[in-house]
Amino acid sequence: MEETLASTLSNIVQQSTESLQILYSYSNSWYIILPVSLISVLFAKKVSKVIFFILGFLSSYVFIIPYLQQFDFVNKLLNQIKVKQEISFLIFSVIIGILTYTFFKSSAQIAGFILGGIVGIEIYGVISNFYPGFFESLNILKNIDTLYIPWIFVIIFGIIVSILITKSFDNVVSILTILISSAIAGFFTLYALEYSLSLKIGENTLLKHNTNISDIELITIIVFSIIYIILGFKFNFKKSK
Repeated sequence: MEETLASTLSNIVQQSTESLQILYSYSNSWYIILPVSLISVLFAKKVSKVIFFILGFLSSYVFIIPYLQQFDFVNKLLNQIKVKQEISFLIFSVIIGILTYTFFKSSAQIAGFILGGIVGIEIYGVISNFYPGFFESLNILKNIDTLYIPWIFVIIFGIIVSILITKSFDNVVSILTILISSAIAGFFTLYALEYSLSLKIGENTLLKHNTNISDIELITIIVFSIIYIILGFKFNFKKSK
């Protein structure tokens, strides 16, 4: 017998046991995770920037500060500062949190320029291969060394793609926030229904923290996720053309 769509999706989910274990580890706090996920879905454009701040803030405490403390001059500087170390770390982490959004956006611009440059050089290669002597025949390029023409393509297409990514960066981040938050909200919505209302949905594998989620439960999670995704797009992009 051919595998049903639900079975296929179930197999994919079962292969992501680590992700399920992470979700199960927060199951006792579903009453907090579920509302936060729904808020993230409905207000993704605003929440996404907060997520960047939290990401930068936590990264500062977990990675940046411990790394900097390995250097003697940093510890000497902290000893000279009259403010307590805890307050210094807090101020530093807040600054890192604020700058994280700008950092990611700048990284996206650089990545866009590189991607655009690759596209530009490929387009130049295609034109050169199929239409030899094409660039030499253009009056506007006659005074330009042929070695510089590929770089012109790299710069022009790099700038174009970088601008496009910069303009759509907030929307891309918002869409990712909606998709991820909807999936989490769908999972914990089903968990809440099984846990708080004692509903019998499939085999109630979620309550047992079983990684082999039953087909009915998986379909229910997907349905809830799709509903949340639709609501997220309606709330966040209702004024978009």
